[in-house]
Amino acid sequence: MAAAATSQAPHEAALSSTEVDAVLGDRRFVSLFETRETEHAQAYLSRVYGPHALRLDGGTALNMRLRGFEFAHLHLGEVRYGSPAVASMSQAHGHWVFSYLRSGLVQTDVQQRPYVPGEAAVMAPDSVQRLTMSADMEMRNLRVTQADMIAACRSLLGSDLSHALRFEERVAANSPQTAALLRVMSHLAATPAYAQAAAGRLERSLRDAALYEILLAWPNNYAHTLEQPAALPASTRRARDFIHAHAAELPSIADIAEAAGVGVRALALGFEKHLGISPLRYLQQYRLDRVHEALMAPGGEVTVTEIAVQWGFLQLGSFAARYRERFGETPSQTLRRSPLIPPR
Repeated sequence: MAAAATSQAPHEAALSSTEVDAVLGDRRFVSLFETRETEHAQAYLSRVYGPHALRLDGGTALNMRLRGFEFAHLHLGEVRYGSPAVASMSQAHGHWVFSYLRSGLVQTDVQQRPYVPGEAAVMAPDSVQRLTMSADMEMRNLRVTQADMIAACRSLLGSDLSHALRFEERVAANSPQTAALLRVMSHLAATPAYAQAAAGRLERSLRDAALYEILLAWPNNYAHTLEQPAALPASTRRARDFIHAHAAELPSIADIAEAAGVGVRALALGFEKHLGISPLRYLQQYRLDRVHEALMAPGGEVTVTEIAVQWGFLQLGSFAARYRERFGETPSQTLRRSPLIPPR
């Protein structure tokens, strides 16, 4: 839950709990974690949502429960504490968290008016704040990695981002933005967990569609640009798709130009004009994004070196510097934040 830059006037009553249950599919939801120990709750939630401190407020015993699931590196979770509690986030956490308040009240340290049931909000990757929550608070959160959100925005724009992405931090109950978030949560939760190997492709495509809808529905500082028609030339599109398909093979600029059907100079000019970046820089960033995605995968028995080498980063010192420049943390820090696998 994030604080708003501007307050909003009261709106009509939020959906009832029964109406919300009708909107939100629960096919994927499983119990992830339960505890009555504050330290255990703090440690688990820090792994899921980023480092923060948790303390009880009011003398009532903690009865923390978290349900949810992972979906192509998205995390959809429903959390309740069963006691008045205060959560303090004091450092960046590398992902966006879109929240829908189902019940109770949440007060932030920079917002005069508390959040009420039916309202939704988003916490940015660099957000630092304190949340004071009532005992009956129940919230559903959609966690999105910064890399996935940037990739989705870049895909919609047809170009690289010229400045940091920012969303309107608070939206009203029963607003189109809240409806879009509920629709996204419902679609993800209602999608069966198919056993076939190709299921990952389905989930990635649904993840991208979900992020596209959020970017189109939720006010943000790229909204005006997203209203403009896409104009990515066929040759640049072919080059981009070739990079995506062969990034781990480290194609040369000549390989990319040949696949696009243009000369090297025309390729470079097309990328600079329409994507705001050189082809080789785009290739490097795409590989870094895939490393970040692999490091954030839940519960894997992998090392930073193994993943870096898999994506062609053989000079590990240079790789670490480039990774930190792009994501604001070291690869090992990302790996430590990777989500837990829910117990079976």
